[in-house]
Amino acid sequence: MIEPDHPGLRDELLNEEIFDTLEDARRKLALWRYDYNAVRPHSSLGNQTPLEARRTLEQFEGSAPGALAQNDRPDYQSQTRRLSL
Repeated sequence: MIEPDHPGLRDELLNEEIFDTLEDARRKLALWRYDYNAVRPHSSLGNQTPLEARRTLEQFEGSAPGALAQNDRPDYQSQTRRLSL
């Protein structure tokens, strides 16, 4: 999960967007998170997205079982509706 004091979140979303409603804020936050985690490559991860880096690590999970955080809620959109901003 992205921390509330994450500099990218503040610089790229909170300082740049105007939120009309709470639902609008939730939708924009969900879109930003998706872009940050699944679309945008990160130089600190060898120019992979966090999603790609996780998949790479999962191939080696046998050597370090339980090293990766598990998401028990596969329905991402229902999770974003539970956010309280």
